[in-house]
Amino acid sequence: MAPSRGDFLEVPTKLVHTLDSHTGAVNVVRYNHGAKYCLSGSSDRSIRLWNPATGKEIKSYNGHGREVLALDISHDNAKFASCGGDKLVFVWDVASGQVIRRLQGHFGKINAVAFNKDSQVLASAGFDAKIMIWDMRAVARDPIQTLKEATNSITSLSLPSSLPELISSSTDGFVRTYDLRLGKLTEDLIGSPVHCVVPSPQSPKDTYLTSSSDGKLRIFDRANGGCLQTFEGHKVGESRVRAAWGYGEGTVMAGDEQGRLWAWNVLDAKPLNPTPAQSHKKVVTWIETSPDGKEMITASADGTIKVWQK
Repeated sequence: MAPSRGDFLEVPTKLVHTLDSHTGAVNVVRYNHGAKYCLSGSSDRSIRLWNPATGKEIKSYNGHGREVLALDISHDNAKFASCGGDKLVFVWDVASGQVIRRLQGHFGKINAVAFNKDSQVLASAGFDAKIMIWDMRAVARDPIQTLKEATNSITSLSLPSSLPELISSSTDGFVRTYDLRLGKLTEDLIGSPVHCVVPSPQSPKDTYLTSSSDGKLRIFDRANGGCLQTFEGHKVGESRVRAAWGYGEGTVMAGDEQGRLWAWNVLDAKPLNPTPAQSHKKVVTWIETSPDGKEMITASADGTIKVWQK
């Protein structure tokens, strides 16, 4: 039976597990492909692998010298990339816990890392306003390309699996889309420093979602750069706020500085709950839903990850 419109407006709100092995702020938590496991990166310099269904920690990965700020997992789940305050990108073997590659070239902390669909290309970006593209098959340790169009720190990267594109957000107020096949750049001015850009899971060529420091989430039409919808109400400070699409794209979600979790109806931009309770003790740094919409994971500067189900 096909999901109803109501299914698309429901978000997981039942807390089933609190994962609290980290001893510092949790900056990122990502589902693997299939959402059976999740990986978290923390200011305690560790990365941890979890089973969200049981709430158990499976493995810890240690090697970074500073805080871990971003993670991405290869599509076969065999390896993952991490980056952060030590200006290095590590590529890890999931099973053995060994670092396969160390990539260096950035001159500041690295805020984002992303694999392409076949995981043969990896992109990284950060405080130095550069995007570096690495060939995972090459013996050479230098990037195969460096993109320098941003004029301030790059905050997020996305390589949609269905498109030959790289999409980035920056604190210079722009979202930039690079057509990797044609070498074409498209720039969309958001105005306010952009914390993240998240392409539509269902139709990445049509729309994307942004979160910015003016305290607003926006959905943009990629064809003409027009803003389709704006969402607000959550409290945004200096911290990076990760936005997320809800199941079926009937909702968008974000956490805020006060540890609250927000969800809005895409059609009318109204919050599902205009006065959400505090879910974390400090700022919510990351939010992500499982592909089937039945589960959600959130991370916070309070050092915890929470698993929510319907």
